[in-house]
Amino acid sequence: MKIRQLVNHWQSMGDDSSPKTRLHIDIPIHDAARLAALADLFPALKAQEIIAALLHSALNDVEEAFPYVKGDTQVGEDEQGNPIYQDIGYTPRFLALVQQHLAKIEK
Repeated sequence: MKIRQLVNHWQSMGDDSSPKTRLHIDIPIHDAARLAALADLFPALKAQEIIAALLHSALNDVEEAFPYVKGDTQVGEDEQGNPIYQDIGYTPRFLALVQQHLAKIEK
Protein backbone atom coordinates (compact mmCIF):
# COMPACT_ATOMS: atom_id res chain seq x y z
CA MET A 1 0.00 0.00 0.00
CA LYS A 2 1.32 3.42 -0.90
CA ILE A 3 1.72 6.08 1.77
CA ARG A 4 -0.92 8.25 0.10
CA GLN A 5 -3.44 5.39 0.36
CA LEU A 6 -3.00 5.06 4.12
CA VAL A 7 -5.51 7.75 5.10
CA ASN A 8 -8.29 5.94 3.21
CA HIS A 9 -7.17 2.65 4.73
CA TRP A 10 -7.04 4.10 8.24
CA GLN A 11 -10.61 5.30 7.90
CA SER A 12 -11.79 1.73 7.35
CA MET A 13 -9.11 -0.23 9.21
CA GLY A 14 -10.20 -3.13 11.35
CA ASP A 15 -8.23 -5.31 13.71
CA ASP A 16 -5.01 -6.63 12.18
CA SER A 17 -4.28 -10.02 13.71
CA SER A 18 -1.06 -10.72 11.78
CA PRO A 19 1.95 -11.81 13.87
CA LYS A 20 3.80 -8.93 15.51
CA THR A 21 7.15 -8.26 17.16
CA ARG A 22 8.09 -5.38 19.44
CA LEU A 23 10.63 -2.80 18.29
CA HIS A 24 11.90 0.14 20.33
CA ILE A 25 13.13 3.23 18.47
CA ASP A 26 14.06 6.82 19.20
CA ILE A 27 12.49 9.43 16.91
CA PRO A 28 12.84 13.20 16.56
CA ILE A 29 10.43 15.23 18.70
CA HIS A 30 8.80 16.82 15.64
CA ASP A 31 8.00 13.35 14.25
CA ALA A 32 6.53 12.34 17.62
CA ALA A 33 4.27 15.40 17.47
CA ARG A 34 3.18 14.49 13.94
CA LEU A 35 2.38 10.94 15.03
CA ALA A 36 0.36 12.28 17.94
CA ALA A 37 -1.52 14.54 15.53
CA LEU A 38 -2.32 11.56 13.27
CA ALA A 39 -3.56 9.62 16.31
CA ASP A 40 -5.84 12.57 17.13
CA LEU A 41 -7.15 12.65 13.56
CA PHE A 42 -7.84 8.89 13.60
CA PRO A 43 -8.88 8.11 17.19
CA ALA A 44 -9.88 4.54 16.32
CA LEU A 45 -6.19 3.78 15.76
CA LYS A 46 -3.44 3.50 18.33
CA ALA A 47 -0.24 5.44 17.67
CA GLN A 48 1.56 2.09 17.38
CA GLU A 49 -0.80 1.04 14.59
CA ILE A 50 -0.11 4.26 12.71
CA ILE A 51 3.65 3.80 13.12
CA ALA A 52 3.42 0.20 11.92
CA ALA A 53 1.38 1.19 8.86
CA LEU A 54 3.76 4.03 7.98
CA LEU A 55 6.80 1.79 8.39
CA HIS A 56 5.21 -0.98 6.33
CA SER A 57 4.42 1.43 3.48
CA ALA A 58 7.86 3.02 3.61
CA LEU A 59 9.56 -0.39 3.48
CA ASN A 60 7.43 -1.36 0.47
CA ASP A 61 8.41 1.90 -1.24
CA VAL A 62 12.11 1.26 -0.53
CA GLU A 63 11.87 -2.26 -1.95
CA GLU A 64 10.13 -0.96 -5.09
CA ALA A 65 12.78 1.75 -5.49
CA PHE A 66 15.66 -0.71 -5.82
CA PRO A 67 16.83 -0.45 -9.41
CA TYR A 68 16.86 -3.52 -11.65
CA VAL A 69 20.43 -4.43 -12.56
CA LYS A 70 20.62 -6.77 -15.52
CA GLY A 71 22.77 -9.82 -15.01
CA ASP A 72 24.28 -12.13 -17.62
CA THR A 73 22.02 -15.12 -16.90
CA GLN A 74 18.75 -15.40 -18.80
CA VAL A 75 16.00 -16.62 -16.45
CA GLY A 76 13.03 -16.61 -18.80
CA GLU A 77 11.16 -14.87 -21.57
CA ASP A 78 8.38 -12.32 -21.53
CA GLU A 79 5.09 -12.77 -23.43
CA GLN A 80 6.69 -11.45 -26.64
CA GLY A 81 9.59 -13.92 -26.40
CA ASN A 82 12.14 -11.32 -25.30
CA PRO A 83 14.75 -12.60 -22.85
CA ILE A 84 14.44 -11.77 -19.15
CA TYR A 85 17.73 -11.57 -17.32
CA GLN A 86 18.52 -12.21 -13.69
CA ASP A 87 18.40 -9.13 -11.44
CA ILE A 88 21.80 -8.74 -9.76
CA GLY A 89 20.89 -5.53 -7.94
CA TYR A 90 19.74 -5.04 -4.37
CA THR A 91 16.33 -6.73 -4.77
CA PRO A 92 17.37 -10.41 -4.76
CA ARG A 93 19.84 -9.91 -1.91
CA PHE A 94 17.28 -7.90 0.07
CA LEU A 95 14.62 -10.59 -0.37
CA ALA A 96 17.06 -13.32 0.69
CA LEU A 97 18.06 -11.34 3.77
CA VAL A 98 14.40 -10.74 4.64
CA GLN A 99 13.83 -14.50 4.58
CA GLN A 100 16.89 -15.11 6.80
CA HIS A 101 15.77 -12.52 9.36
CA LEU A 102 12.17 -13.73 9.23
CA ALA A 103 13.29 -17.27 10.07
CA LYS A 104 15.29 -15.94 13.07
CA ILE A 105 12.43 -13.76 14.32
CA GLU A 106 9.87 -16.56 14.04
CA LYS A 107 11.96 -18.91 16.24
